[in-house]
Amino acid sequence: MKSKIIASVCLSGSNHVYQVITRSGKKIILLFIFTITLFSCNSDDSSSTVNPNLLQRVDFYPGTTFEKRWNFNSEGLVTSITNSDNELIESFVYDANNNIVQDIKYSLGSPTENYLITYDSNNKITSINGKQYNYSVSQNRYYYTIGIESFSCDLNADGIATHYLNFFDFPDEGDDVQTEFSFQYENENLISMSGFETNNGDVEVNFNYGTVINPLKTATLPVLRIKSILEPHFFNTGISSINIKEYQNYATGDPETHSFGMLFYPNNKIEILTQENFSNGIFESSFTNSHYYYQADVLP
Repeated sequence: MKSKIIASVCLSGSNHVYQVITRSGKKIILLFIFTITLFSCNSDDSSSTVNPNLLQRVDFYPGTTFEKRWNFNSEGLVTSITNSDNELIESFVYDANNNIVQDIKYSLGSPTENYLITYDSNNKITSINGKQYNYSVSQNRYYYTIGIESFSCDLNADGIATHYLNFFDFPDEGDDVQTEFSFQYENENLISMSGFETNNGDVEVNFNYGTVINPLKTATLPVLRIKSILEPHFFNTGISSINIKEYQNYATGDPETHSFGMLFYPNNKIEILTQENFSNGIFESSFTNSHYYYQADVLP
């Protein structure tokens, strides 16, 4: 794994010290624009019940046409995804055990997909939109066979997919439809996602990580468990890992790679994840991948 360069940036007129972490080995120039919000530090803080370690919002690709905002409740769990105009893209409803019982997707503000999920007393999924799911305790697997369709999803200790298979065995030879993904984890980090879809071909994404904790894993864990079954592509950014990725590439022969830099708040929580894009090792572009806001922060 490549070495890292760690730099501290002191901003004039402020007591804030920011750390910037980038990957060395390539000539990268990062331009950061800092926006400083000053907070009162008196002991009479009316927001003492707010947990500043929990996420309030994460903005992905801020300032672009692809911007998405992930919004979190007071318990630090994601409840909705919106665009920059605050239009709903997806919403999540929880039960008293913090299981997702409803997942709704939207287009132009109108619902397009609605998933209703039920659970047993052990918080294992029993049905999605009326379709019954079996669960094997010994294999830690969801599965079913209904007519020509066979489904299975193997899970890790967090209830996140390690192998996904959905297969339609049509009577006519050559008409079968298959979606299959394998997810390889090391030290609770997703290091490789690979698979095949009949209509989309092969997929492969690989990741390297540092030691910075990824706050999104805990904040999205109930969603990750549902996406393991409904949407395996959801994992193609490494969101299910305990650490934040520093490098990403694809199948052998694909020239595209990405390196990631980090900007921290004074309390060492990640504030900004930057992304640098390369083709055949040649730098092409850079931008902000994501901006993290915590529950003690003032939103822009």
